[in-house]
Amino acid sequence: MNMIKAVIFDVDGVLVDSFEANYKFFNDLMGKFGYGFMRKEEFSSFYVPMKDIIRHSTQLTNEGEIEKIWESGKDRQEVPYPYEFLNIPKHLPKTIKKLSKDYNLGIVTSRGRDNVFEIPQISTLQKYFNVLVGYQDTDNHKPHPEPLILAAEKLGVQTYECVYIGDSKSDILAARAAGMKSVLYHKENIHNADANFSFFEELSGIIESI
Repeated sequence: MNMIKAVIFDVDGVLVDSFEANYKFFNDLMGKFGYGFMRKEEFSSFYVPMKDIIRHSTQLTNEGEIEKIWESGKDRQEVPYPYEFLNIPKHLPKTIKKLSKDYNLGIVTSRGRDNVFEIPQISTLQKYFNVLVGYQDTDNHKPHPEPLILAAEKLGVQTYECVYIGDSKSDILAARAAGMKSVLYHKENIHNADANFSFFEELSGIIESI
């Protein structure tokens, strides 16, 4: 018998294909402050919050300087985010709408909470999500389980009644540590999730089966 009551999603790499947009944004942000940025190959393996990316890129140890760059990146006035580079997976809106009829839906992301539904491509889906946990909501961040545990509490369910949909090792480790099922959005199950999928129209059936 399926015990899943809630489905929680990551944003980057799941609800939206943001690699090119994020890479351009960080390139522009680092350039504004006179720093270079890592190559795409290195960036593709980073699944950490913005402040940690800034710290790694600049090699700064002065937390005040790191905070200044982070605030500029969070504000997005001087360095705008290139939303035009974003894409959403095929059948995403249809799948989210279908899942919302049977499950409580939530989001856990390393993004700041305030800019998730500023993304035009997913702004119309906001009404289907009951909970959003962003970077500023917890002291610890993925792969630590705290953000996922908080999301479950806010949804009013036990962690074992949740499944987390992610795209990285960090997501799978966080779900496992929180006591949740994990589903990997990837062509190959490279991180030993409970299941994996590569097309959103498959997701409903996968959740029913785990």
